[in-house]
Amino acid sequence: MRFGGVAWGSTVLALIALRQLGVLAGGGLLAGLILGILVVLRCRRVRLGPLVRRAALGLLLVATAASLVVLWRWVPLAGDPLTARADGRSRVTALVVLTSDPQSRSGRTSGSRRADDAWAVDGAVLGWAAPGSSPTGSDLPVRVLTSRDISALLPGTTVRVTARVLPAEHLLGRSVTLVAQDIDVVASAPAVQQAAGVVRAALRDAVAGRPADQAGLVPGLVVGDTSGVPSDLDQAMRDSGLAHLTAVSGGNVAVVVLVVLGAVRLAGLRRGRIQVLVVALGVAAYVVLARPEPSVVRAAGMAGVVLLAVLVDARVRALDALGMSVGALVLLDPFLSLSVGFAMSVLATAALVLLAERWAPAEPAAGLARRLARVVLALVAVSAAAQLAVAPLVVGIGGGVPVGGLVANLLAAPAVAPATALGLVAAVVGVVAPPLASVVALPACWAVGWVALVARFTADRAGVLPWPAGWEGALSLTAVLALASAALLLARRTSPGVLRGAVAILVAGGVLLLSPPTAVPRGAAWPPPGWQVVMCDVGQGDAVVLAAGPGSAVVVDAGPDPRTVDRCLTRLGITRVPIVVLTHFHADHVEGLPGVLRGRSVGVVVVSPLAEPAGEEVRVRRWLAPTGTPVRVAGAGDQWTVGELGLRVVWPTRLLRGQGSDPNNASVTLVGSVDGTSVLLGGDLEPAAQEAVLASGLVGRVDVVKVPHHGSPKQAPGWVRGAAARIGLIGVGLDNDYGHPAPATLAAYRAAGVLVGRTDLDGDLAVVRDAAGALGLVRRGR
Repeated sequence: MRFGGVAWGSTVLALIALRQLGVLAGGGLLAGLILGILVVLRCRRVRLGPLVRRAALGLLLVATAASLVVLWRWVPLAGDPLTARADGRSRVTALVVLTSDPQSRSGRTSGSRRADDAWAVDGAVLGWAAPGSSPTGSDLPVRVLTSRDISALLPGTTVRVTARVLPAEHLLGRSVTLVAQDIDVVASAPAVQQAAGVVRAALRDAVAGRPADQAGLVPGLVVGDTSGVPSDLDQAMRDSGLAHLTAVSGGNVAVVVLVVLGAVRLAGLRRGRIQVLVVALGVAAYVVLARPEPSVVRAAGMAGVVLLAVLVDARVRALDALGMSVGALVLLDPFLSLSVGFAMSVLATAALVLLAERWAPAEPAAGLARRLARVVLALVAVSAAAQLAVAPLVVGIGGGVPVGGLVANLLAAPAVAPATALGLVAAVVGVVAPPLASVVALPACWAVGWVALVARFTADRAGVLPWPAGWEGALSLTAVLALASAALLLARRTSPGVLRGAVAILVAGGVLLLSPPTAVPRGAAWPPPGWQVVMCDVGQGDAVVLAAGPGSAVVVDAGPDPRTVDRCLTRLGITRVPIVVLTHFHADHVEGLPGVLRGRSVGVVVVSPLAEPAGEEVRVRRWLAPTGTPVRVAGAGDQWTVGELGLRVVWPTRLLRGQGSDPNNASVTLVGSVDGTSVLLGGDLEPAAQEAVLASGLVGRVDVVKVPHHGSPKQAPGWVRGAAARIGLIGVGLDNDYGHPAPATLAAYRAAGVLVGRTDLDGDLAVVRDAAGALGLVRRGR
């Protein structure tokens, strides 16, 4: 492992030195360090044994080779003429061969705005030309961004792009970013990539008729094709520590080896070397099929070392095979050394190998109960070792600490291998016999259905423990794990009683973390008894829930994030939503709609008559189309009664143009009555529309008012007096960039004697009425 560790560390050091200091200064620093170490090693005054000296010189040679490889790969990235044009204004026409599958990039939501969706794909520039200049040959790695749908393009396809040139992060191994306006296919992908595309498509077709979780997760688990995984399931996989299952790695390669070996033996091939060569070809084909992602390359590299050792009849320890493969790979592609996926794969594998070497029993356990206990303990140890090894990296990239990761992995583990094996067979069979492939894939679908169930249950039940992201978070968690390990080791050496006490403390802490989050919100149960209206804490956005009977509620707006509104509704125990009202189509009111739809029956979705922004209106209808949920445009005078809840639309009676934000002023405005408690919900109405609503005479005194537009300063002077509410609710994000809620707005409501609750400071807000009929506001807390 020393060879791989030195090569890996040297490439990381060299890349960071060149990134921070530049080619000349960074190269000089590396040369100075290597020369200094060499001088120390050759100095006769330094007493080192011959073996130590030879080992140190060998490792120094590896570090020198790694540094030279990094320099050789870095100079073209930083010094090419195309890189010099990366100013965001220059335009070029480039010939690019794609080196990855296109990946969709969801537009980010920021307040009421949402950036357009886009596609990203890696490639290599073969040549380029600026307007009015002659073509220039090249061979540079780039990233291409475009708003055009390029999902059908395969790796190896050659395209001509007309694009703006933006800078790229050289540490990721890219010279520039090309933002393409036009993309034309010049040459199709090579036959091997087309064949891989056919197999991947066959697998998708084989599971196409299954539920969305299964249809998306089988290709993700088998070949890393996550394009069909529902967004909420993807997040649940992350929150439950199961995201690694769709990042193809060592487990998948092991399954491939077993499947190929089984096929070889069924075919009657018994000679050892032929078997090894066929297995090697099978692993290589799988790398093409699953794409050479960092974790796939790492697993295939280690498998290659083991197969080579078998071929030449040599023995190699698993840890040495890992080290040799890591060293070779980072020398071939030094940018792998900074890949988080590569690092996670290496660390998890190293932890499992070390555990396996120490776990091997001196003698088999006697009795069935002891053997079963040993198997369970082994599974727990394997899951814990892998989780702990990668936890700092997960935290570093902002994933938090999946509290239920250990339990989720233990529950999901039995389903992974059969799902992968059967899915792989179904993919191959699907090329020649699609109906048979659907039959073969059925058990795989059942298996991944269990994985999805575990992911969702664990994510909802345990969630993620927040932790600082970046280097600080990774280092702090590493320190915590190191201290915990040291404490357990010390307790073990001190006495069994101390060890049991330390383990009991850890288990008690785990139980507290795994407790339902609704059970202990600042010491009070949630939801509070007798709740009638809840404003969900969804960040910078609105989501209001009106009680409509046991397990039933009307939802007015869905906030900007499906996860937050889904969790709020889950805490409230809402399984039926007869009516969803989307007051207007701004992103901070509609992007959470998939979270409302998740696992709930929805009767009708009521929307604003102004379908702007058009992109959001299209997205809303796209989400609703598979569910068959009808969409109804609101009209003044519309009324609904659901149990003890009554709703009436009082605005818009007309569309106001040019008097502020048109979509805001077209917000569907409702007056409701929840078991005798009157509520006024005005979306993001601005002063012109607020005055029009007041002038209509349709709004009188109410008990509860949702403060329009997140408490912005744009408030009509008579709105507070006209509503004369006792409680005001403000949906607003913590430390938002808009200055919401405005101090003047807060002052106006408080001066009128209104009890104001705000989600940025108070979390979820619940309006309750006790047995005596008194109205109150309960804050869940953050």
